[in-house]
Amino acid sequence: MQIRKASRKMTVSLLLAALAGGLLAGCGGNKDNAASSTQGASSPNSGKQVKLRVATSFAGSDPWVSAWTDAVQSFQAANPNIAIVDESTPVNQEALRTKVKADAATGNLADVLFYFNGSETKILQETNEIVSWEDELAKDPEWASTFNAAILDKVKYEDKQYSLPYIGFYEGLFWNKELFDKHQLEAPTTFEAFMKAVDTLAANDIIPIATSLTTPYIQEALVLSQVGPEGQKLAYDPSWAPALNLIKELSDRNAFPRDALTLDDDKAQALFSGGKAAMMFNGSWTAVGLSSNPAIQITPFPLVPGGKGENMIVSGFGSGWYMKKNDDQAQYDAALSFVKYMTSPDVAGKFAAVGGTYAVKTTDTGTTAPLLTAGNEMVAQAKDFVMPIDSFVSRESYTDFLKGLGYLAYGKKTAEEVLAQAKKLSDRNQG
Repeated sequence: MQIRKASRKMTVSLLLAALAGGLLAGCGGNKDNAASSTQGASSPNSGKQVKLRVATSFAGSDPWVSAWTDAVQSFQAANPNIAIVDESTPVNQEALRTKVKADAATGNLADVLFYFNGSETKILQETNEIVSWEDELAKDPEWASTFNAAILDKVKYEDKQYSLPYIGFYEGLFWNKELFDKHQLEAPTTFEAFMKAVDTLAANDIIPIATSLTTPYIQEALVLSQVGPEGQKLAYDPSWAPALNLIKELSDRNAFPRDALTLDDDKAQALFSGGKAAMMFNGSWTAVGLSSNPAIQITPFPLVPGGKGENMIVSGFGSGWYMKKNDDQAQYDAALSFVKYMTSPDVAGKFAAVGGTYAVKTTDTGTTAPLLTAGNEMVAQAKDFVMPIDSFVSRESYTDFLKGLGYLAYGKKTAEEVLAQAKKLSDRNQG
């Protein structure tokens, strides 16, 4: 999952509106809207057989794989002249980024992409091969009206609408109430209760926090809690050091799995969902799977001592739909048809039942998982929110930053050294 500082911070009211029901409300005639979204394929060129290459992150262990597969099959059934070539690639281990970068460099972009917004839009924009959506949205006001206009504006890149935002996310502290109750621990809603839980659980051979130090999320929580939204926007600022030092303190208290330096995020999630760990800081994409255990709760990360980020969360719209320019009208129409179908209320509603919050209207399926609902309520009550750190810094600097956290956790580097090196790389990329 990711935005340039000057244009990417969404307002609290926007997210509250999104989660309070404006985006999750059903709308009249949704089936008709979903059906009409395929009309691009009914152009004069519709008799031509088209192969449509589509690259997304809906692959591997991604929770939306089932919704994606069903949507692709339904679209093809309604459009027999369009064959979808599914080039979806897991987002884990950089596979999706690697693919898209290679395709962009070789002039081989897929016809439709579901890819990251923000700073990574640059990879696609520099090819001069992707559509800016303003004209298509103006041509189809009914379709355009299904999007939240404010969210559209917030994901523009250099004032152009290259991406259509779709699935939003939030991150929070998941915790297992059954394990907490067993050890007579208070909910981790204060830092004191959080740290007491770490010590008590570690002493009883229970992993306090399921996390991977190769793809950590907890550093997002610590930095935001320490410096607040304004401080978080100051990439790799020395003011982050106290938050990063808490990673070292947590490591010293045996808060993390013993193999946290080699563990990947999927395995960290498995430790938590399997009851071997009591807490996990992670995202809304895990909520549906975790909902099978009624003991699992979610709360904002607690305010660290002296921190400025009380009841503030990491949240936003980190990915969206991109479309390649095509001189072949049938190919162009097929791609447009597919994007309109995927963003129709009925199809988006099936994705919404899996997780996240949405930048388009969705039909309520009535199957939203309880933990996901609780997460949405957490976001609605938050004082403020920010996009993740990687949404507004260079990829090179962020990769180095993550590596540095591993060294920091085991005393091989100081927080100041990690931040200085990442800042150096970030400044070099901006220069």
